[in-house]
Amino acid sequence: MNKKFNKNEINLRVAHNKACILFYEKNFSQCEVNEVGIVKEAIKKNDLRLVYDCYLILGMASRGMQNYETAIDYYNKAYFQAEKLKNYPQYKLLKAQPLNYIALVLQKQHKYRDAIVYSEKALSQDDFKTNDPVSYVYFTNALAYSKFKNNDKSCLDIFKSSLKIGDSLENFHMTLTSKLYLSEYYFHYKNNSLAKKYAIEAYEASHTNKICEDELKALELLADIDTTKSTYYREKYIALSDSLQNVERATRNKFARIEFETDEITTEKKLVEAEKERISAQRWLFLGTGLFSVIALILLYIVKAQRTKNKELQYLQEQQQANEEIYKLMLGQQQKLEEGKQFEKKRISRELHDGIMGKLTAIRLNLFVLQKRDDPETIAKCVTHVNEIQEIEKEIRKIAHDLNNNMFSNQSDFTVMVDNLVENIKEHSTIDFQIFTDESIDWLSVNNNVKMQVYRILQESLQNIEKYAQAQKVSISMLKEDNSLAIKVTDDGIGFSGKTKGGIGLKNMKERALEIGGILKVKSEPGKGTQISLIIPT
Repeated sequence: MNKKFNKNEINLRVAHNKACILFYEKNFSQCEVNEVGIVKEAIKKNDLRLVYDCYLILGMASRGMQNYETAIDYYNKAYFQAEKLKNYPQYKLLKAQPLNYIALVLQKQHKYRDAIVYSEKALSQDDFKTNDPVSYVYFTNALAYSKFKNNDKSCLDIFKSSLKIGDSLENFHMTLTSKLYLSEYYFHYKNNSLAKKYAIEAYEASHTNKICEDELKALELLADIDTTKSTYYREKYIALSDSLQNVERATRNKFARIEFETDEITTEKKLVEAEKERISAQRWLFLGTGLFSVIALILLYIVKAQRTKNKELQYLQEQQQANEEIYKLMLGQQQKLEEGKQFEKKRISRELHDGIMGKLTAIRLNLFVLQKRDDPETIAKCVTHVNEIQEIEKEIRKIAHDLNNNMFSNQSDFTVMVDNLVENIKEHSTIDFQIFTDESIDWLSVNNNVKMQVYRILQESLQNIEKYAQAQKVSISMLKEDNSLAIKVTDDGIGFSGKTKGGIGLKNMKERALEIGGILKVKSEPGKGTQISLIIPT
């Protein structure tokens, strides 16, 4: 039918569509309120098709609120309204639809015999099997379900026929309904295997196609059929039901927000129109304001120019002060450079004394044996010490570059370095060394500068013992205590008086300890040996 709609008719149809959205979002009460107002206007304007559609939606909303008698009344009104739509191509379907909906309401009321009558009446309106297979399946499914509830086993053939038609049309909505009915039928007649089969198929199809209501029905059936997994299916049912409620609530809020924003846009349109009138009235006022603003800008320019001159003068004064500060900073920087030079001189002095001189002393003592023995075996051992002189030459060349990293950057195990230091002394000494190392110490994580200073302190201590202590036994312990490293070197030598003035070696040891935040203590008495303790916080 070719029909032109005026603006009012379009607005009514839009309002009806909004009411339909409210229905699908299960806001039944608001849908009913909106639709009642629309049907009144549609009757006044003699919009026959809109009146029919409104009665159908009102019937569905009443059914959703379980007002079954009211729903049947609206469906009957729609049925009689359809009599006025004979010129519509879908006239027969329009008559059959309210009858089918009445049958569904009667099923809710458990009036299955009456439901069968209305389903058969709906099917009698046309040859739907030929002309409209989709509607035919929906109508026959409703008829078969009423027969099933009325203990009429002929419903099974109807369910199977509906399923076959749905499969041939590739309409998963129809096949879902048929499978749910078949599952319920077989469960009723104790055929749990077939009941479970159709329920699972219905569940998987509804889950894949996101038809949540049918998915809930399938889960409910599976919970009843498969008692071993009843808890599992009921938990899924509850989770899905809660999720749907949240989605419905969010959608309702979104729909209300859209409606509110639409009203806001309308209000804003009115405000814009009012604003236009207000702007028109204020044009002369703006003209006067503009003239006043020009005068004010001129005055502001004069004031700003004066302030700029004052700022230039202030800037010159600040520049002079800045120059004086820069000069002071340069003097301070020069002083720091001189202090840095003095510090480096002391540091290099310590490295030469503790490192180079210590190694040279050890080599000299090792080579001293050549004065007593000149057999090939002794000469072969001494050759290795000659090679060490080449390593000392390399260390001297590199010492100006970076004393902190040269010796330790390629060492993977600090304890091996200490063992090597002791072994070098053993080659020309009869001292009995004992080394105790705490295995929980992670030397790889210890700062290279810390390891270097600890090594130099140990080296200086052992050289002093070898030269002066006349010791028979020396004990070296490296332990982890709370949040610190405890290094101790103990000998049974002749000791010395606490009043004895220490040389540069002892002074260097204390300076090295302070440099890494440690504390060095020397405890000794004549005839009772010496103990050197180094505590380093970690």
